[in-house]
Amino acid sequence: MTNKSTNIKDVAHLAQVSTATVSRYLHGELKRMAPTTAKKVAAAIEQLNYVPNAAARQLITNRSKTVAIVVVNVADSFSTEIFKGACSVLEPAGYTTAMLDTNSEQQKENQLINAVGLSTYDGLILQPLSSDVAQIKSEIRRSMPIVTLDRHLDYSPWPQIISNNFEASQEAAKYFQKHGYTRAIVLSSQIDVASTRQERFQGIKSVYQQVELIEINETHYNHQQVYCQLEKLLTASSEKTVIFSLKERWLIEFLPALIGSGILAAKNIQISGFADTTLVPAIWPSAKMIIQNPYKMGALAGQTLLKLLNNKQDIQPITTIPTTFK
Repeated sequence: MTNKSTNIKDVAHLAQVSTATVSRYLHGELKRMAPTTAKKVAAAIEQLNYVPNAAARQLITNRSKTVAIVVVNVADSFSTEIFKGACSVLEPAGYTTAMLDTNSEQQKENQLINAVGLSTYDGLILQPLSSDVAQIKSEIRRSMPIVTLDRHLDYSPWPQIISNNFEASQEAAKYFQKHGYTRAIVLSSQIDVASTRQERFQGIKSVYQQVELIEINETHYNHQQVYCQLEKLLTASSEKTVIFSLKERWLIEFLPALIGSGILAAKNIQISGFADTTLVPAIWPSAKMIIQNPYKMGALAGQTLLKLLNNKQDIQPITTIPTTFK
């Protein structure tokens, strides 16, 4: 059991060092002391079962050593991979991370951003639902380091980590058009909500003038109704058709039923879209996907936030992580 009366002076006395040395050790500044000194401090901490008082440390350093990571929807592997990537950088630097899920709801995002601003988080990594900078600004209650990702925000005051969405969609569309696919069906969450989807959709439309769109409301939709709509479109024409999904989740949800119905057995239908995992090619090996790297995006967001927290100046306003078309 922890002895609550033990303090930093007790550790310093047992280790025969100054309290400043113990403080440096607790803050990970091991380069500022000899290895033998660090071992003595560690041994004293273990012997006394000393636990630093986080509240007291925060008062001294004005740092809580916590970071909030607000994501759009944990149902999407993209969001969870962002979180993992950010954690891979922030946790070794001594920060505790908290993932907050907006569940693709604007009101909930507003509430979470507001709550982060009213709490003691040192910084925020934000995957915003929309691209409305003014809306985001209105919910931030105090000045703090912020990094956004996965959305292009015009006139943003914060560093951004994004993908080459328009170019990636355009490249894939050109490939299918070159191979004789004259018809495009797009599966997507509501396009007007996010710049990411708008850019992807425009990339496809820059190649295919006529695009048949199925929009899905993430918060409430009828699976069978969406499937029937997709099935009707696919059986209405014998043209060579490519199905583009602007989010991996929808292919994972509807692809098994399409395979089971035998519709995809026809040689005139191809599957494509944005992917964060290898699940779609595992289900349908001939699928040609646009591979994103959300883990790398999260890691870069973590690195950028650390620079902001340490008042570094070499920060790019926009960093693009390219996709790969396979």
